[in-house]
Amino acid sequence: MKLITVTLNPAIDKTIEVDCFYLESLNKVASLRHDIGGKGINVSRVLNALGSDSIAVGFVAGGAGHFITQGLNDIGIENDFVTVSGETRTNLKIFDRSSRQITEINEPGPEVTKYDLMSLAFKIGELANSDCLIVLSGSIPKHLNQDSYVGLIELAKSKGAKVFLDADGESFKLAVEAMPHMIKPNREELERYFGTTLASELEIVRAMDHFIEKGIEHVFVTMGSQGAYYSSKEGAYKMDPLAIKAHSSVGAGDAFVGAVCHAISRNFDVEQMLRWGVATSAGAAVTLGTNPAPLEWVNAHVQQVTIKKIGGVSL
Repeated sequence: MKLITVTLNPAIDKTIEVDCFYLESLNKVASLRHDIGGKGINVSRVLNALGSDSIAVGFVAGGAGHFITQGLNDIGIENDFVTVSGETRTNLKIFDRSSRQITEINEPGPEVTKYDLMSLAFKIGELANSDCLIVLSGSIPKHLNQDSYVGLIELAKSKGAKVFLDADGESFKLAVEAMPHMIKPNREELERYFGTTLASELEIVRAMDHFIEKGIEHVFVTMGSQGAYYSSKEGAYKMDPLAIKAHSSVGAGDAFVGAVCHAISRNFDVEQMLRWGVATSAGAAVTLGTNPAPLEWVNAHVQQVTIKKIGGVSL
């Protein structure tokens, strides 16, 4: 199966660690790193770490954009980005070692035109086929309509490809109407979609059922330190979190998506797919920056994941 990741708004992730972060005061950097990023690119990096190939596409601009494509080339990830004017954004992440809290400051990114989007759509149309899974992940750049994912979903489906959507806000709300095959909101994104707090397991399952009834085949909901949920027509599952000491939750959701794509491409059964998703996500949370966990770490933890069928027994 061909795996394609689409990142409309990539970034260089600049991660700063401080011993204790003080507002309105001088803070000294304890460590600093730069990682190529953007949600779809993170998914490709996870796939690469797990041993699966993918093609990363999207928009890049300026020297930062070159840094991203060169970084992908250096680790052997095939890519075919559309170059646009301006400069790819840099996203700042400040990790406080004492509180283990992270503060994120994201730049808006370059302006992207409808003609740039048409160029990207042409590339996707050339790559897509009936044995293809396309991941649409992340925010929409400035000056593109929030319904930009809708056209890409319709294009992918016209080629017989399956679509995995991971978005937020208005872009997510509009895109689900185009019926992607899979979606992965986190709890906060799901609550924004419904405009209400989802406090109980029953409320989360009912929220997932809403999408299943619309015709979306697979719904994943990541819950951070509380694990994750999955639903399809065959039933719903709850995955308990692994007992880890998290370094940063940044990239954990992307790691979950990457692991699920890896599992689908390898024809894993549902339980193994879910175990790989949770273990790989946990692995991302214990690494520095937005680095994916090594395959050895995932292999050592994947069978530790506990899965419960809702209304059933633990697996």
